[in-house]
Amino acid sequence: MDLYYHPLSRQSQKVLIALYEKQAYFYPHIINLADPYARRELQRIDASGHLPLLRIASGEVIPDASIIVEYLDANIEQGTQLIPALTEDALQVRLYDRLSDTRLDKVIDHWLLAKHQKMSNQIKVKQLENELLTTLDSLDRRLAKYHWLCGDSFSLADCATIPCLLTLETDFKLLDYEHLGRYWIQATLRGAVNQVQEEVALTLARTS
Repeated sequence: MDLYYHPLSRQSQKVLIALYEKQAYFYPHIINLADPYARRELQRIDASGHLPLLRIASGEVIPDASIIVEYLDANIEQGTQLIPALTEDALQVRLYDRLSDTRLDKVIDHWLLAKHQKMSNQIKVKQLENELLTTLDSLDRRLAKYHWLCGDSFSLADCATIPCLLTLETDFKLLDYEHLGRYWIQATLRGAVNQVQEEVALTLARTS
């Protein structure tokens, strides 16, 4: 398998965590979308030009982080089962995967953009921060009942949420939350997450 991704992309991190959890062998291809040549090369593989992309042995290209993780879990028996076999449990995992993408990932994008604009609208920044805080409070309450986001087992929902928390860790003081803080500590001690953190740190060091 070939993975086209960027280490600082949260959706890419989601897939990386899943690949490491599944103990999958893959060829990494880091794509810098700010580079016009790299972007054109990616569009030759998939016209959308979006990351991440997984190209499998048949040559088929699979887009979208959640679909990639679904494919990995269905086709690789080893490692962590990321989507439960029971339909009701699987629906909960998929629900929290989607909530992570819509209530955290996209809102984080808007928040980061608003923060870094030269003429930043502070009211808009505050509104987005309050929206993120509301979501974090909701996660903290949920994690009072569950070890991982959807029960006792690490799942697709955690693959989706952890990269978002990695972005928010410092500004939103995750360790100040009783249950979310515990969750964050146990997540960072997990091998797959630790590998992604190391790649993020290495990439930031190279670009600084």
